[in-house]
Amino acid sequence: MAVLVDTRAVPPAERFECWHEAASKIFFPLRVSRRAEGSRAEPFFGQVVGHRLGPIQAFRVAGDPNTCIRTPSGIRQSDPEELQLYLVRRGLCRVGQLDRTSALVPGDLTAQDTSRPFSIESDEPFELIVFDFPKYLLGPHADRIGARTATRIAGDSGLAARVGPFLTGLLDGLDEGSIVESDGLTDSMVGLLRSLFSEGPAVPRDPTTLLLHRIHTYIEQHLADPGLGPDRIAAAHYISVRYLHKLFQRRGATVSRFVQQRRLERCRRDLADQALAGHTIESICSAWGMTNPDHFSRVFRAAYGCPPREWRARAVHARSDAVHHGEGPHGATGGSWPV
Repeated sequence: MAVLVDTRAVPPAERFECWHEAASKIFFPLRVSRRAEGSRAEPFFGQVVGHRLGPIQAFRVAGDPNTCIRTPSGIRQSDPEELQLYLVRRGLCRVGQLDRTSALVPGDLTAQDTSRPFSIESDEPFELIVFDFPKYLLGPHADRIGARTATRIAGDSGLAARVGPFLTGLLDGLDEGSIVESDGLTDSMVGLLRSLFSEGPAVPRDPTTLLLHRIHTYIEQHLADPGLGPDRIAAAHYISVRYLHKLFQRRGATVSRFVQQRRLERCRRDLADQALAGHTIESICSAWGMTNPDHFSRVFRAAYGCPPREWRARAVHARSDAVHHGEGPHGATGGSWPV
């Protein structure tokens, strides 16, 4: 279990600013504001606990009322190209994306697409469970799910009534260490997400989209290889380097930049992982194909606003503070959301 942020680790006057800054670093660029004017004199509480299930990220997020907005400028700045599954554990939340808006109560589920503007807000203390699914894992089903984001899936009937308790138990097991990462669990989570959104219009199997999904999967499987680059990726898929660059240009990115972003994300998660506390920063970045420590430090700081050593120190401090303080002021042991 990695406590990625706990605002109790900083002075009360700095806690909301800490939450705002950490949210954009843990997830992706976001605009966050406080809710309930009358409560702004109180120190802000927010906590994110993270886990890794292979390429899937799992989070618990708890916090005081706030509003989170994913803006077009934030998407241009950085987009992990993920679909996020939310389970409301406590509080009432409102989510919106495109022309859809839904009000959620505890037990309800919904999804959001990181590649499109969205909003999520709560007027009372909340707790969410969040799973981040890279779109390449879902193949053409990503479009089907993306067409139904910000839609309420009632948690009191049907499959959702069984899924909610399962997700809660899964996070409890990850917290305790009784459940560990496995390929089978990752596959099961993907199948579960597809089943939740199984209804809807058929998704056209566009060959170009399928090819790009296969390329993304290949990149994820070979991130640890320092030689991974456009030439090797193109050769593995029997296409020209020029066509490979053209595929990525349609998504507003370059091949090398995409590979670098995915490597940085893996390094960032490992640096906050308590189980890897004994590994050097150099060994962690090398494990993900970034063999030049000086270059890694520069690009990490450019991406996340602080050097890797400081990022790791903050994670250690947050874990230590959480141990000393125990449960949060609202009785939650952790919480997660794509704030």
